[in-house]
Amino acid sequence: MKQSGNRAMLIAALMAGALGGAVSARVWPAPASAFADQQLLTSISAKQFEVMDDQGNMRAKLNVSGEGMAHLGLYDQQGVERAALVVTKEGTSMLALSGDDGKPRLAVNVATHDGPAAFTLLNPDSTTAAELIMNKDARSVVLADSKGGARVRLQTSTSPANGESALTIYDNSGKPLKKIP
Repeated sequence: MKQSGNRAMLIAALMAGALGGAVSARVWPAPASAFADQQLLTSISAKQFEVMDDQGNMRAKLNVSGEGMAHLGLYDQQGVERAALVVTKEGTSMLALSGDDGKPRLAVNVATHDGPAAFTLLNPDSTTAAELIMNKDARSVVLADSKGGARVRLQTSTSPANGESALTIYDNSGKPLKKIP
């Protein structure tokens, strides 16, 4: 008798649980999932996307500016943009990595239509410290002083007719001291 009573209570508990689960699913439906019915979300459209950390700080932003520049910015916990990837409406692409103050310390630019490409290291005051530049006619490397003044330039021409290279050393005022050849 005791065993059949336990069995009856078990069956009653199972039925009550099933009935309670069915009623709760009707009263409090689960939110729809992006993966419901095996369908994946294929597109999201917005003017701007922001990614926030657990403290509510913006850590990444993707947008298009009023000037038509597509911009992806990555921010540190204090809200300082530390990395930026930009594409202008004309198609020039730029990458900038910044210091604690938000000022760029490294910049890479690639212009469109055979325009120049440049890799630039910047001083804390945003003046050029060193630069590697390439365009269709020449390549050059420039080393600058702490104020951004060119001190050494190595330049070579890419033209077969004028395939010359030159090394120029400058004084503090920017005047050439020595040019080889």
